[in-house]
Amino acid sequence: MERKLQKLEHCQTEVVVTFSKEEWEKAQTKAFNKLKENVNVPGFRKGHAPDNLVKDKIDQGRLYNDAIDSLLPTAYQAIIEEDKVVPFTRPEITIDKLTKDELVVKFIITGAPEIKLGTYKNLQVGKTEPSVSDEEVESEIKKLLKENATLKTKEGKVEEGDTVVMDFEGSVNGEKFEGGTASNYELEVGSHYFIPGFEEQLIGHTSGEQFDVNVTFPEQYMDNLKGKPAVFKINLHEIKCKILPELNDEFVKELNIKDVETVEQLKNYKKQELLNNKKRSVRVEYLNKLFEEIEKNSQIDIPQAVIDAEVEARRKDAETRMQQSGFQLKQYLEVVGQNEEQFMETLKNDAIKNLKAVTILREVAKLEDIVVGEKELEFEYAKMAQQYNMKIEDVKKALENQQSQLQNQILLGQAEDYLFNNNN
Repeated sequence: MERKLQKLEHCQTEVVVTFSKEEWEKAQTKAFNKLKENVNVPGFRKGHAPDNLVKDKIDQGRLYNDAIDSLLPTAYQAIIEEDKVVPFTRPEITIDKLTKDELVVKFIITGAPEIKLGTYKNLQVGKTEPSVSDEEVESEIKKLLKENATLKTKEGKVEEGDTVVMDFEGSVNGEKFEGGTASNYELEVGSHYFIPGFEEQLIGHTSGEQFDVNVTFPEQYMDNLKGKPAVFKINLHEIKCKILPELNDEFVKELNIKDVETVEQLKNYKKQELLNNKKRSVRVEYLNKLFEEIEKNSQIDIPQAVIDAEVEARRKDAETRMQQSGFQLKQYLEVVGQNEEQFMETLKNDAIKNLKAVTILREVAKLEDIVVGEKELEFEYAKMAQQYNMKIEDVKKALENQQSQLQNQILLGQAEDYLFNNNN
């Protein structure tokens, strides 16, 4: 086997592999012997007929394909291990020459994105330090009380914040539509769960009333309903109001939050929780700006094959999440007011942005000698064990096939920390 390498543009390497006559003949013989096991020749047991009788019954194209397939893994492994060509995506493989005596295969191998990194330290991007006000803490406490409220049937009229139990039947131009009918449906008025204008028209009505609600579907909705006026016939069965619990130490203890047993401790806990959330949000926003600034002074070459693979992975992930939520892609696009071309363009832009950021982080890790070894892995395993209340051994066992992904995740996180700490 002879291999000729040529460096191409955009992180690609061309490798032309010429197999020796002996290698090619041996592969064909192996393929022939395997295929003849399933050939029927009258007068002989399957797989035991003479080769000259079997030969005409075996498709030559199938034999060549099987022979080629048996040679490719060894050739590809040699390219990686001996020629030190590191693939980032699956290679493109074409047959340059194919005869009974000759086989020449061309591999186009796409490597990792390449970068010539510009200034990445001591940049002035505008780092801010978030804070939390007493009003924000009080707002969170009120939300917590509402989440733990009980519902009690009330007399009188529907008010915002009440929960109603009702039957409804929707129609457009007198025709019912899918999803427009329900019985004994519970809805919190003011939750904005239904289309605009629906919940507001429930306010002021009383239990036992039957009435119509008139709405117009938004323009960003399913094709068969968007922009159309609709009528919902309502049969209001019951009205419930929220009874908030009293904010005291007893209530706090019932929340079962670790090391939080008093109202004061709950406020401090919520304040820290808000602060942590803000810090995460500010960090993400800051790093996005920082990546943009670093990119301006850098040269980044991301191969199209890498972009395509990332876009496809994101598309599959998005479709899976939609299906889990009961949506098909077409339905989702109707709701958000996008066509498939716009959706794919968004995925592409996000993919390129992410690939550039990861490429920058990898180069920073390389230049700053950031490495992830056993010590860093053990620390991460310990954190996970504490977070999920598991034994470290069980965490390791659960992640034994994902160690490389975990190492990569830690590496990128440490490079991110370095950039965050060394810029302003």
